[in-house]
Amino acid sequence: MWLREGTAGYGIYPVRDNTELRVMAGFEAPPLADGYDYRDTDRQKKLVAEALSSLGWETPRLLRAMHTAPDFYFDSMAQIRMDSWSKGRVTLLGDAGYCASPLSGQGTSLALVGAYVLAEELGRDSSNHLTAYARTEARMRPFVALNQAIALDNPGGPASQEAVDRAKSAIDLDAGRHLV
Repeated sequence: MWLREGTAGYGIYPVRDNTELRVMAGFEAPPLADGYDYRDTDRQKKLVAEALSSLGWETPRLLRAMHTAPDFYFDSMAQIRMDSWSKGRVTLLGDAGYCASPLSGQGTSLALVGAYVLAEELGRDSSNHLTAYARTEARMRPFVALNQAIALDNPGGPASQEAVDRAKSAIDLDAGRHLV
């Protein structure tokens, strides 16, 4: 079940064979002020409650449950955009290098495809990691860009099927085999 009004909303879904409910709540807001304590879960719960307080339906009940929930996670929805994913002998993959945001639903796909492409490129010439990193990045950049676009495609709603289809077709995993 999903409820969204204005810049706030939440989704409720069952887990563990329908014995528990999970709630994912969100709201649009400017960045938190400098000096904000990111470990202060009481303050985070207050922010969520304030942002969702005007919503109807089961919102009051869900907000009460949030205050006693055994687990609570609070973070911003963000993307990672870097000019380069590697430096020296270090390269970043997945969310560390190019997080598309939980709103895209593509984090695992990007991480797995990135690892596959990197392994393939390193396998082509294991003595030259810098070239492998550059080839990996050249192949991955268009794929990452289209997957990141999914999160921004339809603010407040699901991505269009066209955006998802573009992202799915944005990389050829056989491309590296033809470059040897």
